[in-house]
Amino acid sequence: MTTLEVDTPPQLDRHIRSVRDAAERTVRALRAILTSERDGLQVLRLMKFAEIGHHPIDDRALNVIEQVNQTFTYLVTLEAARWLLEQHPELGGLRINLGASAGFDLESRDPGFLAAEAFAATHPGSNDKLRKDVRRLQEKADGTKHRYVFFSCPKFQFGRQTQWERVAGIEVWSLPVDTLLKAMQ
Repeated sequence: MTTLEVDTPPQLDRHIRSVRDAAERTVRALRAILTSERDGLQVLRLMKFAEIGHHPIDDRALNVIEQVNQTFTYLVTLEAARWLLEQHPELGGLRINLGASAGFDLESRDPGFLAAEAFAATHPGSNDKLRKDVRRLQEKADGTKHRYVFFSCPKFQFGRQTQWERVAGIEVWSLPVDTLLKAMQ
């Protein structure tokens, strides 16, 4: 559970560097395991259960599978924050709730101005995630001026995805994985 307060893109860049650094540390650990361990199931077991990974933002250990999931969700959330700061200069900063933090993934400091959810998946319909996020915004952010769902899925170009919009007043946007990877460089 991590909550970040951001006002500027350079603040986002620092958090993205933390995500990249955590990924690099984990890849070094995986390389060491792969040079010493020949049993494929043992390698997968270590990735799933051993805390050889690193949390993308906080300085603590994780299993690799959880790190992978959090890494791309955090990246889409941070890049969505960048987009929101650019699109809404009057916003005056954002609160970013990562992991199991309370609140929406992204929300304005000024209640009622903006609420957004963000996720990374293989497809927008995977695990019904998009529909659940839209429903949450519909039920818990009714009356909020700007409501968004951001996702990152392979094969979706950057931009608004009106074909996935089912509720008036909630925009759905795609932030492609390749864009997220460029943001990390």
